[in-house]
Amino acid sequence: HRLRVRVHQPRTGARATALAEPTAGSDEVLRYMPPAKRLPGIGALAVMRAVSLLVWMYATGCVFFPMAAISWVFDRLRDPVRRRLVDFVIRTWARAVVLPFFKVKVEGVENLPPPGNNCVFVANHASFMDILSVLHVPRSFKFISKASIFKIPIIGWTMKAADHIGLERMDRRSQVEVFRKSVKKLQDGSSLFIFPEGTRSKDSKMLDFKAKGAFAMAKRSNAPLLPMTILGTGRIMPGGKEYLLYPGGSGVKVVIHKLIPAEEVQGMDDAELVAQARAAVQSGLPEEYRGDP
Repeated sequence: HRLRVRVHQPRTGARATALAEPTAGSDEVLRYMPPAKRLPGIGALAVMRAVSLLVWMYATGCVFFPMAAISWVFDRLRDPVRRRLVDFVIRTWARAVVLPFFKVKVEGVENLPPPGNNCVFVANHASFMDILSVLHVPRSFKFISKASIFKIPIIGWTMKAADHIGLERMDRRSQVEVFRKSVKKLQDGSSLFIFPEGTRSKDSKMLDFKAKGAFAMAKRSNAPLLPMTILGTGRIMPGGKEYLLYPGGSGVKVVIHKLIPAEEVQGMDDAELVAQARAAVQSGLPEEYRGDP
C-alpha cells in the first residue's frame, strides 16, 4: 500500500485568524434557520407568545429596575465609567426574560478577552431577540442603540443607568458625537457591541456591513475586535415582525470567534479589516445564509 501524505502550507498574518476557524456544518446549523413552511395556526400561538414575553419582560423589570437603580448608585461611586454592576443586573434580567421562552447556548467562551480587558464586539443581526441573546455572554459591554429606545419606560431607563449610547440615525451631529463618545468609552476600558449590518435582516441572510464605524472605533482606540455569529433568533422572531415569537425549537446559539488582536487591527487597512471580521461571522452561518462575499 502506498502512503499518501498531504502537506498543508500554514497561513500567516492577520487573515489567518478567521480563515483558520472551522466553518459551520450545514446539517448542524440549518436547524437554527427559519423553516420553509410553518405549521397551520402557529402564527396565532406566536402572537400570544410575543405578548406574553412583553408582559413577562415588564413584570421582571419591576424587580430588576430597582436593582439596577441601586447598582447605579454604587457604580457612580466606584465604577462611574464602565458601570459593570448595572451591566450585571441587565444580563441577569435578560436571562430571566428569555428563560420561559427559549434557551440560549454560548459557544467559544474561551475566545473572550480576560475579564477587565475590553474589545469591540461585532455580530450579524436578524432579530430583536439578538439583544437579549448576546446578553448571555459573560462580559460587560455597551450597545449603540436608537435614541428612541431610551424613551421606553423601564427598558430605556435601565439602559441610561448602564450608560449605553443613543444614536439619532438621521442626525449628522449625533453620529459624530456618538463616534466621539464611543472612542472615549473604549479608551477608558469599556467594551462596545455593534451590529455592522446597521439593520435587521428580514430572512436571516447576512447583509452587507454598511455601518463601518465599529471598525474605525476599534482602530482609533487601539482596541481588539471580536466577531460573533448569532443563530436561531430569526427563526424565533423574524426581523421586522416583533409581534411574533415562534416556539424555540433548537433555541439560540451565540458563537464567539477568535479575537482579532489590536495590533492586527492596526496593521490592516479598512477594507481588509471589514472583510476579515465579516468572514469570521459568516463562518458560523450555513453557506446559503452568508450573503454576498
